[in-house]
Amino acid sequence: MILSWGLHAVKLIAIVVAMTNQEIAELLRQVSACYQILGGNRFKIIAYDRAAEGIEHATQEIKDIWQEGKLEEVPGIGKSIAESLDELFKTGKVKHFEQILSRLPASIYPLLLVPGIGPKKAFKLVNELKLLKKETVVADLEKAAKAHKIAPMEGFGEKSEQVILEGIEAFKKGQIKENRMDLPTADGIAQELLAHMRKLPAILRADPLGSLRRQVATIGDIDIAVATKKPEEVINHFLKYPHQKIIDRGPVGSTVLLHNGRQADLRVQRPEAYGAMLQYFTGSKHHNIKLRTYAVSKGLSLNEYGIKHVKTGKVDKHATEESLYRAIGMPYIPPELREDRGEVEAALRQAQGKPDGLPVLVK
Repeated sequence: MILSWGLHAVKLIAIVVAMTNQEIAELLRQVSACYQILGGNRFKIIAYDRAAEGIEHATQEIKDIWQEGKLEEVPGIGKSIAESLDELFKTGKVKHFEQILSRLPASIYPLLLVPGIGPKKAFKLVNELKLLKKETVVADLEKAAKAHKIAPMEGFGEKSEQVILEGIEAFKKGQIKENRMDLPTADGIAQELLAHMRKLPAILRADPLGSLRRQVATIGDIDIAVATKKPEEVINHFLKYPHQKIIDRGPVGSTVLLHNGRQADLRVQRPEAYGAMLQYFTGSKHHNIKLRTYAVSKGLSLNEYGIKHVKTGKVDKHATEESLYRAIGMPYIPPELREDRGEVEAALRQAQGKPDGLPVLVK
């Protein structure tokens, strides 16, 4: 469902039960964009963006969490945003959101879904090119770019114009957050790709990464990791999987656009450091931040290659995630729990022999 905003008289049209987590996250990002354009408080902008990310990566519907009275347990949702969501679920609208969104042309918001176009750039494009029709703004912007009307604008240039055209092309093919896949769809695509990869003897292990590995409700791109001693051979094999085009290729990975319009990313790592990479790119971002903060308190630094001892500079490699978590003093935390919802604290309590440790997942 796409939310529509009028320029002067704004109506928030929302059948609350039909709003997905992604749609609610997009609403919060639109509010954040308004504050950025209008010069709002930096911390308020960060708060809305964090809340949007927390909702987007939640493992259950936000309305269900609200009904349980646990909104503030979602990473990024503080008291103020929780109150706004409470109003949204109770009334179908948020007066504050309506007021802030009505201060800008409605045609700005679709442009925020185009890769490479941020709030201030969208505002400038809409105003200077008079792109005021929300329903056709992306198509109208594409026409302006192809007519080379963007390059002469202050702060843009030919390179920016080309980036905008590429972003629009990606938008049209579905490479946008609004068009995230549900978990079963993403898992089906990933399993086919992993089955292809595992046919190569040089691949010692292959796993999904990111929100897919954490079993989040909606997924963006398909990310996979491979343990191998022959990275070049693995990358070549990855590129034999049916795809539209190669987006990027490097010594430790590659990115392709699949025929279904989805992006697939490959990362390769040597077996002895595979656990560190697997943990690092599984996320979530907030879980990793909490983990890194704890590691720093012990004089350690975590990255995709292993654990660095800050004083000596020595890097310990870890072939498994279990080994990595154990090295910083806690039991293995399953991917499904890595959302910064108290799992790090629970793991530390478990390491101390206390009864309120990590929950046991039902398989």
